Amino acid sequence: MSQLHIPTRQSDQHTKLKISQILGPTVQGEGSAAGRHCLFVRLWGCHLECTWCDTAYTWAVTAAKAAKTRSGQRYERNEPAYGEKELEPSEILSRLLALWDVENRPTIIVISGGEPMMQQRALLPLLEQLRSWGNEIHIETAGTIAPLAEFDALVTQFNVSPKLAHSGNQLTKRNKPKALTALRDTGKAWFKFVVTQNYTTDLAEVDQIVEAVALPQQRVMVMPEGSDARSNTATAQKVVDAALERGYGLSFRTHVLLWGDDPDR
Repeated sequence: MSQLHIPTRQSDQHTKLKISQILGPTVQGEGSAAGRHCLFVRLWGCHLECTWCDTAYTWAVTAAKAAKTRSGQRYERNEPAYGEKELEPSEILSRLLALWDVENRPTIIVISGGEPMMQQRALLPLLEQLRSWGNEIHIETAGTIAPLAEFDALVTQFNVSPKLAHSGNQLTKRNKPKALTALRDTGKAWFKFVVTQNYTTDLAEVDQIVEAVALPQQRVMVMPEGSDARSNTATAQKVVDAALERGYGLSFRTHVLLWGDDPDR
C-alpha cells in the first residue's frame, strides 16, 4: 500500500497523538461488546489516578503519581514498549494495517487510555479515515469530559466507566454529572462500573449515580475489579444477584480470564 496521507483541518493545532500502545487483533475484554474482534489504540496520558489502574504506565511517570497506585511502581515516560510516543494519524493507520487489514476487513477499533477524551480534536482525522473504511469506533472513557459534536459524529459507541470512591480519586475530580449527561444523550453510551469485594458499598454508590444522572439501567453494567481470573470470578459471583435485581448487567474482564494481566492482549 502506498504511503498514507491524511489531510488535517487548519483548526487542528496538534495533529500528532500521544500513544502508548497499538495492539491486536484481540477481543474486547469489557462491557457490552465483550468477546468481539477488535484492535486497540491505547492513548498516553490521564487526568485521573486510580489506585488499581491496570494501565498505570500511561500516566504514573512521577514518584507522586506512582505513590497513588496500589503497586507504587513508577514508569518511564520514554519506555519503548508502553511509554509516550507522538505519532501522526497516518503512522497510526500504518501500524494498524500491519496488524489487520482494517481498510478491507473492517473491525472494531477501541480507542482507550489513559483518557482518550483528552485528545478528541487530534483524533478526528484518524477516526474519519477508519470510519470511511467501515470500522466501528469504540471510545473507553471515565466519563469526566463531554464529547465534542464532531467527535461524537464519528463514534460508534462510548464505553463509559465512571470511577467510584475505591478508585482513590477525589469526588470533585471523578464525578462530572454534566459530562455523564452529555454522554448519555448521545444515545451511544454504555455505563460500566468497577466493583470490588466490598460490593454492597460500591453498588450503593452506583445507584446514586444512576439516579442522579438518570442513566438507563439497561445500559448499566458492573464489572469485578481484579487482574487475575480467580479474583475476577469470585467478585462476580458475589455481586451478580444484587446487580440483576437492579436491572444492571454483568461484565467479566474477558481478556483477564484468557490471558491474565498481559498488557499486550
